[in-house]
Amino acid sequence: MKKQSDAPRKIALKLILIGLLFVFGSVVFLIGSQNSNKEIIFSSTGDNAVDYRVFLKENDFFEEPFIGAGKTYITSLIDHIDVDFKYVENFSEEASGEFTYYLKAIISADKTENAKDNEIFWTKEYQLTEPKTITFDNTRQSSFNASVSVDYPYYNSILESFREQYPVASDGTIKVSLVVEDVIRATEFKDPLQFDSELNISLPLLEKAVEAKIDVETGNRAHEFATNSSIKNPIYDFIKLLGIGMVLLSVVLAAVVVIKRRVFINRNQYISTLDKILETNDSIITNIENMPNLSKFQKFEVQTFDELLDAYSEIRLPINFYQNKSGTESTFFITNDGIVWIYCLKKRNLGS
Repeated sequence: MKKQSDAPRKIALKLILIGLLFVFGSVVFLIGSQNSNKEIIFSSTGDNAVDYRVFLKENDFFEEPFIGAGKTYITSLIDHIDVDFKYVENFSEEASGEFTYYLKAIISADKTENAKDNEIFWTKEYQLTEPKTITFDNTRQSSFNASVSVDYPYYNSILESFREQYPVASDGTIKVSLVVEDVIRATEFKDPLQFDSELNISLPLLEKAVEAKIDVETGNRAHEFATNSSIKNPIYDFIKLLGIGMVLLSVVLAAVVVIKRRVFINRNQYISTLDKILETNDSIITNIENMPNLSKFQKFEVQTFDELLDAYSEIRLPINFYQNKSGTESTFFITNDGIVWIYCLKKRNLGS
């Protein structure tokens, strides 16, 4: 009896320990799922260059057909300018993608030098080439060259026509640009990396002075992109599997304990119910060793022992009692004139 009285406490303790195992396993699983992250940095650095040659009209003073870059020019002698753009991007790691580029020219009638920056009277843009795409694959550097010949007198005449119609104090400028759209695909980045670049060469129009100079902007800027990436570490995978195993083990153990608890409850209810019947009705119950064959009797199966007592009150014959060898089922019955009243007490039917 002591073991039976201690059983509920032991079952409760086991369930508490299993619950702690489940919680601990869940925590371990979450730790394993939280793989460490690292910040991935990808950079693209321009290493561009602009070269040009200024070709001169026939004159009595300059024997050379052109003047190289970085000099001072007399604009009235300029025939045309050949411009060579070299576009280079250096990547921090191997990448693929494409460059889409075109050439354009912009002429403008600017306010005089005393005016504020970016204030202009008139401007017009000319697209010199159709867009072209250059692709590259798995490389740390990609480049291309683009060249154009600028008809300087043509653009100069356009600005002269503007001045004739609108005689305002203004300066003239022509800017030739290489416009590039970069689309880069790097390994650790889900979406393509995009940015625009521009290489420019600018020179004055309508300028007769020797001080006329060409300005160059190579667009050598660095573009940096960042993203987070999970570090695949076997240790984290092992921790996650360990957590899953602990959770599954706790579920299995909990099921076993619940089943044992149910068996314990059923067994104790069966024993206590049987003892109560035997103690209360000891004087009218007869214990038998073997269960007789009742197949020839007309059977009335009652649902409770009290119903069997009602039959006993009318017939006044002893109630026979038989318990099977496993101790899981007890049969009480009364026989009289080919009729049998039966009540069965089964352990499996209790506690449900």
